[in-house]
Amino acid sequence: MGAQRAANTTRRQPRPAITLEAVTDAALRTLQRDGLDALSMRRLADELSIQAPSLYWYVRNKDELLDLLADALLAELRLDAHVRTDGDWRTELRDMMLEYRAYLLSKRDSGRVLAGRLQLGPHFLRHAEVILGAVRRAGFDDQDTADSLYSLTQYVQGFVLHETSPLSADVARGADPKKFLEEARERLAGLSPEEYPNVVAVGARLARPDIEARFTYGLDRLLDGLRSRLESRDRD
Repeated sequence: MGAQRAANTTRRQPRPAITLEAVTDAALRTLQRDGLDALSMRRLADELSIQAPSLYWYVRNKDELLDLLADALLAELRLDAHVRTDGDWRTELRDMMLEYRAYLLSKRDSGRVLAGRLQLGPHFLRHAEVILGAVRRAGFDDQDTADSLYSLTQYVQGFVLHETSPLSADVARGADPKKFLEEARERLAGLSPEEYPNVVAVGARLARPDIEARFTYGLDRLLDGLRSRLESRDRD
């Protein structure tokens, strides 16, 4: 009888006095301060000063929490600041993607949170609208416009994920990345030119520390391809 009463009391407990927005904000703070590996339901409950089971009123598990975070991470991004009216769509998209990368780099572990997630939240949709508008104004058809959105945003997100990951186990443990790259260049230079003629020829460039140049090279080639695609359609 007493056990039944206790069970009924447990079932009738009211929803904790927090909001989904508060949960998301606390998760963002924890992510920025402690990183993705430290973000757990228990850690988040501590951040909110509630019991961990109370979180399940709002999110069923960590994956659902990451879905919320993937959109919330983009709340302060302002791609619309780069909208142009002079018809220079290439510069417009380039500036947007440069802004996107810089923004993601300012948000700890953002590349890991965003990787592989189909985002349909309000913040992503706002940015998608801006990018799609730039591509459509350039004259691309609907299929090319949709594919361009994926190509551009996934290039940036993938690159950020790459550049924020440790170069090696030693670097992950605290070794100097520049020293690691120096050693990598020396190792590549010491390879047999008979066995690896192409690697040896460009080895110093493969291990160069200028990741900014590497990013812009890839972005520019992607935009060049879009321009060629548009020009070929115009000729047809």
